[in-house]
Amino acid sequence: MTLRFGALVLAALLLNACASSTGTREGGVPYPQPPVSTVPPSTQPPMQPIPGTSGSTGPVVIEPVKPAAPTFPRTAENISGQAVVSLMRKAADARTQGQLDLAASQLERAQRIEPRNYFVWSALAKVYLDQQQYDQAISVAGKSTSLARGNLYVEVENWKTIARALQGKGDSLGAVQAEARVDEIERSLGGG
Repeated sequence: MTLRFGALVLAALLLNACASSTGTREGGVPYPQPPVSTVPPSTQPPMQPIPGTSGSTGPVVIEPVKPAAPTFPRTAENISGQAVVSLMRKAADARTQGQLDLAASQLERAQRIEPRNYFVWSALAKVYLDQQQYDQAISVAGKSTSLARGNLYVEVENWKTIARALQGKGDSLGAVQAEARVDEIERSLGGG
C-alpha cells in the first residue's frame, strides 16, 4: 500500500512540475515572447507581379528542389577487392570462349571471398542462363537484386537475365512482365 501511495505522490509531483514550468524558465522566469513586427503595413514593399501574367500580384510559387539521385557503383571494380576483380575477369574470358563450367567455377570462388558482392551474383546468374539452368539463373539474379539494395544498374541486368530465363522456360507472360520491369528501370535511368 505504501509503495502505491509513494508512486502516486511522485506522479502528482511530476505533473505539478510540468504544469508549472510551461512557458517559464527554471526559477519561474517566463520565456521571452517572439518579437512583433514594428513595420506598419503601409511601409511594407508592394508585391511584385507574377511573371507571365497580366500584372496581377500574388504569391510567387517556388518549386521544391528535387534531391539528387543516389549514385551507385556501375561495375564490380568499384566495390570489389583485387582477388574478386581478377576472378571476375577470368570468368568473363572463360564465358566469352564458351567455357561456362570454368566461368561458373571462377565466379563461385569469387562469391566465397565476397558473399555479399551483388556484381558477382549477377555475373553468375548470366553464366547459369548460358548453361540453360533457368531456375538457378532466376534465383541467383533475384539474390543479386536483393543484395544490390536499389542499385538500378545491377537490377536492370538482373531483370534482363530473369526475362531471358523465363523465356527459356517457356513462360512468355513472365518474360513480358520482366521485360516491362527492364523498361521501367531503363526509363528511370534516363535510357528509355
